[in-house]
Amino acid sequence: MKLVELEEKEYREFTMKHKAHFLESYEWGLVSKYRGYKVYYLGLKDNEEIKASALVLEKKLLFSYTRIYIPRGFTIDYKDKELLREITKEIKKFAKEKKAIVVKIDPAIKLHTIDENAKVIDGENNYDIVKNLEDVGFIHLPLTKYFETSQPRFTFRIPLENSIEEIENRYSSTTKSRIKKAINSEVFVETGDKDDVKEFSRLMKLTEKRQDFYSHDGEFFEKFYEIFSKNNMVTLYLGKIDLVKLSEKLEKDRQSYLKELDEIKDIDSKKANNRRKEIEKNLHSILEQISFLENKPKETIVVSSYLIVKYNGYAWALYAANDMDYKTMYANYLVYKIQIEDAFNENIKVFDVFGTIGDPNSNSSLLGLHDFKKKWGGEYTEFIGEFDLVLNKLMYFVYTKLIPIYHKLVNRKLKKEVK
Repeated sequence: MKLVELEEKEYREFTMKHKAHFLESYEWGLVSKYRGYKVYYLGLKDNEEIKASALVLEKKLLFSYTRIYIPRGFTIDYKDKELLREITKEIKKFAKEKKAIVVKIDPAIKLHTIDENAKVIDGENNYDIVKNLEDVGFIHLPLTKYFETSQPRFTFRIPLENSIEEIENRYSSTTKSRIKKAINSEVFVETGDKDDVKEFSRLMKLTEKRQDFYSHDGEFFEKFYEIFSKNNMVTLYLGKIDLVKLSEKLEKDRQSYLKELDEIKDIDSKKANNRRKEIEKNLHSILEQISFLENKPKETIVVSSYLIVKYNGYAWALYAANDMDYKTMYANYLVYKIQIEDAFNENIKVFDVFGTIGDPNSNSSLLGLHDFKKKWGGEYTEFIGEFDLVLNKLMYFVYTKLIPIYHKLVNRKLKKEVK
C-alpha cells in the first residue's frame, strides 16, 4: 500500500461513498487553505484501489517545524486494525518529511452511551477503537468537558428518520411555547444568499462581544459561504422581525386588553379577579415592548442567523449569531425549528447541534447554551476525543508544556499591569 495525493474527483468520490464528516470534505480543505494551512488530500492505495483517506492540514511553527492536524481523523474503518496500522505508518513517514512534531486526530466517533447528566449507561461503546489507536502509536489525550479541543467533544444529535410530528414531539414544552411566542412577535424566517453573509457577520460581532470570544472575521464567513454553496452544502438562515407589524400588533393587543379590563372591572368573583391579574401581567409586558420599540427603526430587521452545513446525510448547526436586544421575541427558536424541518424535507438523517458541554450540572457560563440545545430532543453524544501521534518528543514537550506556561505567565503579567 502507498500513501499518495488524490485528485479532486477521486477524493470526493471516496469521502462521499464512505460517509465522511464535513470536516473531512474537499470543501473544508479549501476553507483551511484560506485559514493559512497547507492542505493535502491523501489516500492510502492498494494498487489503484483507495482503502482510506485523510485531509491533512499542515501548520508552520517556529524553527521550521510543523504541526499536522487531520480534522475528524481518517476516513477509514477504525475497527480494521491492520488497515489503521498501515495508514498510521504511512502518515508518520509523510509527517516526518514535513518536519512535523505531532499528528493530531479527533474522530467523530461515539465513545459510549451517556444519560442527560453525562453519566455512562448501558449501550454501545467504542473502547475497542480507542485501544486500536493506542496500539498503533497514538496517545489518547485527557478527556475534556468544555470547548478546550479543536472540535467539540460533546454534542446533541437529533434523529430525523421519523415523521416530523414525532420529531417535534421531542421538543420541550418551553421550546414549543417560545416558537409560538416568536410567531406572535411577527418573527419570520428566510434563507439568504452571499449578499446576506454581511448581515450574519454583523450579528456574529454582537455575539462575540457579548460572550467575550473571537471566531472569524467577516471575510472568512464570505469565503466559507462561497466555497460550500457551490455544491449546495450550506444554507444561511435569517430570523427577521417586521417592527412595523409588531408595533401595530402590540398596540392592538393593548387596546383589546384595556377594553376587556374595563368590561370586568366591576365583577367581583374569583374568576374575574384571576383574569384581571392575567391581563395586568400581559399589559405590563406589552407596555415594556412598546417602550423598547419606541426608538427602534420602523423596518424589518435581522435578529438571528445560522449557517447550516449539509453533507453525507448530516446537517450541522455550525455558526450561530443573535441580537440579544430582541431575545424576548425568541427568533432563534423559530429559526431552529425551520432548520430542522428543512433538513427533514431534504432527507437528512441526523441534525447535529455542533457542540455543547460535558458537565451539565456545573455552574459554567455555557450552561444556557447547553440547555437551549438540549431542548430539541437530540441524543446527548460524547466523542472519543483527541489523539496525538508524537514524532519529536523534545519539541512536543516544548510546544505542549513549556510554551503554554510561558504564555500563561505573560498573560498573568499583562493582567497585573492592566489592573
